[in-house]
Amino acid sequence: MPKVNSYAPAWLCRPAPGASLFTSSAIANSSQDAKTSAKPNPASGATRTIAKRGNEAFAVVDNEIRWSNLARVKGQWQQQQARQKKGPAALPKEAPNGSGLPAYRVLAVPVYGLIKQIIPSPNGAFLAIVTEHTVHIAVLPDASHLSSTDTAQIRLKTYQLGPTTHVIPESPVVSALWHPLGLHTNIGGCIVTITADAAVRVWELDRNNHWSFDQPTLAVDLQKLVDGTSSDQDFAPTGFGKNKGFSADVYDMEVASACFGGNNTEREDAWAPMTLWVAMRPGDLYALCPLLPSKWQTPSTTIPALSSAIIPKLSALEETPEDLEEELTACRQQYEWLREIDDQAPLDPPAELEMTQGAEIFIRPGNPSAIPRLQGPFRFNTGDELDDLDLCDILVIAAKLNVEDLMMGEDEELAVEASERENLSATVICLTSGNGQVHICLELDGIEGQWLPKAHKNTFRTPLSEPADLVLVESLDTIKTNGGGAVTWPTFTRDVHSRYSFFVTTASNVVFFSIASWAQTLESELQAEDVSGSDFRLDVLCGGDVAKRERILQVPHADSTAKNEHLPASLVFYDYDLGYLLLTYLSSNPYAASMDTPEDSYSGSTDLLENTSPVAGSPALPPRRAPYQVPAILYAPSPLDSFVEKHVPHRQRHTLQEQVRLSPATLDLVTVAHRVLSAHTNAIERAASDLFRRCERLSFEMKDQLRQLSDVADRIKGVTSEIGPDGRRKEGSRNSEALDKRLDAAKDRQAELAQRYDALRKKLLNSGGRPLSEKEKSWINEINVLSESFSETEPKGDEEDQVLAQRLETVKRLAASLVSETKSIMAKVPSPEPRSPSSPGGSQPKVPQRLQRAKIEDAMRMVERESAVIDAITSRLERLNTSL
Repeated sequence: MPKVNSYAPAWLCRPAPGASLFTSSAIANSSQDAKTSAKPNPASGATRTIAKRGNEAFAVVDNEIRWSNLARVKGQWQQQQARQKKGPAALPKEAPNGSGLPAYRVLAVPVYGLIKQIIPSPNGAFLAIVTEHTVHIAVLPDASHLSSTDTAQIRLKTYQLGPTTHVIPESPVVSALWHPLGLHTNIGGCIVTITADAAVRVWELDRNNHWSFDQPTLAVDLQKLVDGTSSDQDFAPTGFGKNKGFSADVYDMEVASACFGGNNTEREDAWAPMTLWVAMRPGDLYALCPLLPSKWQTPSTTIPALSSAIIPKLSALEETPEDLEEELTACRQQYEWLREIDDQAPLDPPAELEMTQGAEIFIRPGNPSAIPRLQGPFRFNTGDELDDLDLCDILVIAAKLNVEDLMMGEDEELAVEASERENLSATVICLTSGNGQVHICLELDGIEGQWLPKAHKNTFRTPLSEPADLVLVESLDTIKTNGGGAVTWPTFTRDVHSRYSFFVTTASNVVFFSIASWAQTLESELQAEDVSGSDFRLDVLCGGDVAKRERILQVPHADSTAKNEHLPASLVFYDYDLGYLLLTYLSSNPYAASMDTPEDSYSGSTDLLENTSPVAGSPALPPRRAPYQVPAILYAPSPLDSFVEKHVPHRQRHTLQEQVRLSPATLDLVTVAHRVLSAHTNAIERAASDLFRRCERLSFEMKDQLRQLSDVADRIKGVTSEIGPDGRRKEGSRNSEALDKRLDAAKDRQAELAQRYDALRKKLLNSGGRPLSEKEKSWINEINVLSESFSETEPKGDEEDQVLAQRLETVKRLAASLVSETKSIMAKVPSPEPRSPSSPGGSQPKVPQRLQRAKIEDAMRMVERESAVIDAITSRLERLNTSL
């Protein structure tokens, strides 16, 4: 869990120049036009009006796009603070704020609707600008060009995407996604747009071909595709101005959000980056795989991974074609699709394309079809009686690559090392709903490419698509807003440190969720060889707490309820200059949190989301909240400064210098002035009252903290010294030495428990939580028997019941006696003298020399054998003693 070090940094708050990035320029103008005064409706879709490119930030304020380099803004502020410490003489005369560079630049684009989303391309060359019904593609200049000292607006080169497709009479645009497998250069890119009526369009942009901005290269109507029976049908969306008719799918397939299943990395499943997941408002999910542009790039592991999965599966299914006919047909389609890719020669990459090592470019196969089959609906049971889940956003975490099949026949150590890079071998799907809930689901079967069959004569069989069930792991509630009935559209933001961590931005707060530790434990259980008891352990694992959550930011009630505004989806920066920073904004105020990285900090298990009461007798922790920021209305210019220019006609301005006369024109002028001034003073009164309430609350909290400190001091005095009314220690009271001994004993006990806990935790992690096998149990029993036999107890009974230690000593004594006896015998035996053939034989019998050698050799072999047995027993006992 990330630990929040500080909230909105000083270089983003007033009076720092960086605060102007999010400050509205029309705060005091109550009669501004609809273009600048209107706000995006939170109930109509996600609000993503803040984006990043490296350490650069793009923000939509007053319906204009502002750009700023946050690292440069922070550096300027630090330089300004350093100059102020040296004195006023250190500040340049031409730049009172310490630098001649502006805090932000305005990017002028010809967009007349309310901007709801801005999405930079993966290489940062384009910026997709999404309104309610239109999509514009702006060409972004380089950061060096934007960092000039000029303060004038920069007019961007902008193309409207589908001038006759995304228009006001048509369905609103829900999502715009840059395709992870597209060719993204400074000249073009690939973007996918999804409208509320389930129309998916793939646009392959090329600045040298303006026709690429007018018509998509691939368009699919999911409402037609869900009932499709053949790939030869027309699944294109209905054209502009044509009657679509009525269908029940208009309500059942209303799109809430969409996302791709992967990010085009070598460590994820090969099908994931070409799978488009679409979430419908009622609660159904659909998958479109494979959805590819006409030219697409792939990592070096994609094609080998697909081959290692499709070819063995096809060989296994061909042995039993009668039982699994549908699976065999789908696998043959995948084989034909893959064979067409293998027959291609990889294309030469464009000069502007930045490709990773080993990546290749292919042309989209035309067989079986360019339009895949719509898989789904995928559903999960929440246990509620309501059928409409009111889904808002979706986040898909791809499964890891199957390294065992990919590296079959390779080095086992290399395969194990590669498999440990990722955690979970199942797809994780996270969903948010309008009531503030976050649903975490698992898709265990895996999504693979599927296509509709070709049309054949005399064939009336319709391919059925039955609903598939998702495993609902956990449903969590985000923090409720103080407004209660405020409309919220929770949105996801991926974390930069872990694939299994993310942020959820609601109307008034940002919450961090992490399932990293749970995913690691689940993967170790899924990959275990011993499956005995796995059902019970999986039930316990999925039935407990899955996700860890912590509130990162909380917007004050006064800002969150004003004008029914909604926090845009937050950004996460991880930069050397900025650190680990979470950033969003609302009502001209930035809301940020500087956090510790997971490697540098460890957060406890305190759940800050629940309002739990403190333990009786212990001081309560103070509430953690962001520092107070001055409302924008308090430093906004007075509307009366420009009242004459905006509200008084030019022909009537000369009357302001004359004597006041009662007339309809004067009455209208006074009415307008009263309306403007009352709105301004009302906003100032609300801000001042909020400041007054904060000051009162701070006073009460300080008094409460002082009272708690006094209580703690009294308790400390009562513990360390029990003094009677006469000033002397009471009889039988504890002295300081006894308390110190108890404290030292408690510390030692705590350290011992911590060591024991770490040892047990390491053993459990190494064992994976699996039960002992029969071999392990027999080995433990043998160790116990040998340990009992190796004890120092006295022997009881005859020789067979002697303990192992005494038997070993007896063997050693016998061996020593045999060796000494053998040496003595060898010393007594005289050496044989040669006998001549003429000498007569002696009176005593002579032992033949050959027989003597045989006897000696037998004795030496027996001694060596006994010595080897003794050495083996000794070494085994030493090993057992070491293990015990």
